[in-house]
Amino acid sequence: MSRTPQLGNFEARLLAELKEHLGARTTESAPAADAAPTTVRATRGARWPTPGWRLAGVGGLVVLLTAVGLVTQTVGDAPPTASAAEILTEAADTARQQPDLVARPGQFLFIELRLTSREKPAAGPYVDERLQRWVPVGDDPTWQQRRRLESRPDEWRTDNISHLPPPPGYFRGLPTEPEQMAQHLRDHPIPLDLPAGADLEAIRNDPTTIFGDGMWLLEGYVPPQSLGALFQAMARVPGARVLPGEVRDAAGRRGVALRTPGVFAAHVDLIFDRETHVYLGTRQLTVRDGKESPYTSTAVTRLAVVDRLGQLP
Repeated sequence: MSRTPQLGNFEARLLAELKEHLGARTTESAPAADAAPTTVRATRGARWPTPGWRLAGVGGLVVLLTAVGLVTQTVGDAPPTASAAEILTEAADTARQQPDLVARPGQFLFIELRLTSREKPAAGPYVDERLQRWVPVGDDPTWQQRRRLESRPDEWRTDNISHLPPPPGYFRGLPTEPEQMAQHLRDHPIPLDLPAGADLEAIRNDPTTIFGDGMWLLEGYVPPQSLGALFQAMARVPGARVLPGEVRDAAGRRGVALRTPGVFAAHVDLIFDRETHVYLGTRQLTVRDGKESPYTSTAVTRLAVVDRLGQLP
């Protein structure tokens, strides 16, 4: 079952609204010193056939609403007992204690995800899927992806990804300190196709872009020390907040959700294990007429290194 992301009615309307919004901002006079800027998050430009990847850009400013397994349900409404910075700091400590996943060029990173999504952002049934990827370690562009419906566990379908570059895979050489990690992400910016007159410098310098960049990295494998640096760098950026209550990720695991800043017309949440603060996945919610609607959610369930395409760990 191969899926190619398409621009639906909702996304077309959102695209028009965002384009008008950014166009208005770039033609206005400079805002007052105390005015709060509105940020549109962008993530990496490659598009993969994964439920939930949607073009919601401003004249090409791509907001890829990350595929993350959803009908993650919020359980209860108890207020949070820790701040977002505290949870991210604990997630960093936990990440640094994990064993390293050693790989060499010529091998493949095996990634298994649980996904929940629906075709339209605010309507239609949710579909639960299991997705498996084999992403090369090194410069080989050859990769593979297959999926199945959770209701049909024996019916795997291979996606046609021949026209797509490899998704995030095994990252090597990333910084291991938060300041250097933040600088690394600034020095390796996301490719943006902005309308004429857009303030690219302001977008690049917005510290909240680390959340969008970070979620792109989390689609692959980030070594423990670098993962700790990423979460520490996120913890130093104000704006994230802990949602009340408990959530379940797409795999049914108990978690706590951090709502990330820097998103316009949608919400993107990072989900961490409720007790250990291990990263679990992400979810995305659309906002229409002041109402939130869960759209997609992803749970990362397995990461391993294998020797060939299609091999299971």
